[in-house]
Amino acid sequence: MRPIAAAAGIAAALALAGPAAGFAQGEVLENEDILSLTAAGLPPEVIVAKIESTATAFDTSVEKLVALVQAGVHADVLAAMAKASASTSAASEPPADDPVGDKAPVEQPRAEPEPVRRASWQVGARFSDALNSGGRGPEMVVVPAGSFYMGCVSGMGCSSRERPIRDVSFANPFAVSLHEVTLDEYDRYTAATGRPPVDDGGWGRGRRPAVNVSWSDAQEYVAWLSRETGGAYRLLTEAEWEYAARAGSTTQFHFGDHPMELCRYGNHADVSVPERLEWRNTLCSDRVALETADVGSYAPNPWGLHDMHGNAWEWVEDCWNENHEGSPTDGSALTEGDCSRRIVRGGSWNNRPALLRAAGRNGVGVGERGLNIGFRVARTLVP
Repeated sequence: MRPIAAAAGIAAALALAGPAAGFAQGEVLENEDILSLTAAGLPPEVIVAKIESTATAFDTSVEKLVALVQAGVHADVLAAMAKASASTSAASEPPADDPVGDKAPVEQPRAEPEPVRRASWQVGARFSDALNSGGRGPEMVVVPAGSFYMGCVSGMGCSSRERPIRDVSFANPFAVSLHEVTLDEYDRYTAATGRPPVDDGGWGRGRRPAVNVSWSDAQEYVAWLSRETGGAYRLLTEAEWEYAARAGSTTQFHFGDHPMELCRYGNHADVSVPERLEWRNTLCSDRVALETADVGSYAPNPWGLHDMHGNAWEWVEDCWNENHEGSPTDGSALTEGDCSRRIVRGGSWNNRPALLRAAGRNGVGVGERGLNIGFRVARTLVP
């Protein structure tokens, strides 16, 4: 973590970030202002403080966030922009009555997202399809069409498994679940199909990721989800997974290269775990020891996806191959190679930072299960 600047230092820098940065008092901060402040070399904490003390009118759509990432805007600044944008939206709505007066706030149940009309998929839209048997499926977000370089483009910690670098393009947007499939969601499936519930390791169920799920189990789940919703659900391809995890970045992690920031974004082996784990990240604490965390407990990437780094390895569709040689450039799955093993991505709660990199990959037998292996789902979008 970066040291927090002294209050006097922030105040002085904020003074410089006023009219001298190209806008006057009383004006509203917009995306272009953030780009100007970043280009001027102001530290992220100063820009965040400016956002928190100034009226804002940010465009935090996925396309705009990707452009900000590519322009070098820091993850902390992006998070502050998203928070300010949400606050602005909430402030524009009429206030609700406060039934508790001066009492402590009462946690409200999570609101279920509304489904999106099939003919009007918008990049960044969130939705959840209704299940025929009652309830709703996983919450999804639409990620944009586009291109990226797949593999170890950061040049840091590279393995031969992550080469050669491939130029991959996606002709159409697709939807990805905001986080790994939860035990609540998977338990609904096992109850509906008469399958036994999976072992949670004694850690609890609810919003923890569904682990102890094999690749074959995950395939049965997405087939059931497709029947229940009428949508084309499936596992992500390996290329889709890395594209979504990177969210426009070319660094080791979507937020940058340094593992000292990793605890803000993912559950992994850090100072929260016993010292006997020599590979642990000694630079920070994610506040969770050797177990999974509730999905969404950590900050999302710029495309709104949580837990792309850590918590549980995630199955993808592709057969295992020792490297990216010959892998498709259209984002589809590679269905040749050792198909008795499939690829897992993202790392887990018991892994060192190197295994959580966006380029990191491993192969596991299709029938194998483990307390550190789960999955998330994709949905093909058809008007």
